[in-house]
Amino acid sequence: MNPLDEIRRGLAGVWGVLRFRPEALKTFGDTPSGAARSFLAMAIGLPVYMFVLKANLAAITPRPSLAGFLPVMLLYYVIEWLIWPNLMVGVARRIGRARLYFRYIAAYNWFALAQMLIMVPVQLSMLSGALPATPGIALIGFAATVAFGVYEWFIARHGLEIEPRPAIALVLLNLLVGLALLQFKAFQLQL
Repeated sequence: MNPLDEIRRGLAGVWGVLRFRPEALKTFGDTPSGAARSFLAMAIGLPVYMFVLKANLAAITPRPSLAGFLPVMLLYYVIEWLIWPNLMVGVARRIGRARLYFRYIAAYNWFALAQMLIMVPVQLSMLSGALPATPGIALIGFAATVAFGVYEWFIARHGLEIEPRPAIALVLLNLLVGLALLQFKAFQLQL
């Protein structure tokens, strides 16, 4: 498939998700190749991630060694994109939704790119000092986390065709995995 067509399909699906349209989940393929193609979102996000990473590096004092910082951050990026889809293979089987796994992962991946793109202006504004670290900014971060969690719930609920409570459990599990990854990154950067 043409990558531009895949990007258009992914963005159309995300647009439907952002408007809470359950039928938008059908935009994403139910096939292994459809899920594999959704990792194009990871490739698209990499230059954005590198740009924000460069801004982060400039803001850190004392500035860490690029030779130590860059590999850890790139490893973190790859792990962040791959850990949830790999964990969900077993979860989807366990809850009897293996047939819907590929659609769910495709939607999840494209939405992850949307999350990244939405947060870049906020991150850059904070790094530049345009948005100083205040309780109000922390509240914005919390609100964004809740909003993204609601969308992830929607994707789990309709992508896997599960009841609301199991979808909430998946969102919470994903949040815990994300927090563990942050700890991993922090630990690696201290070495």
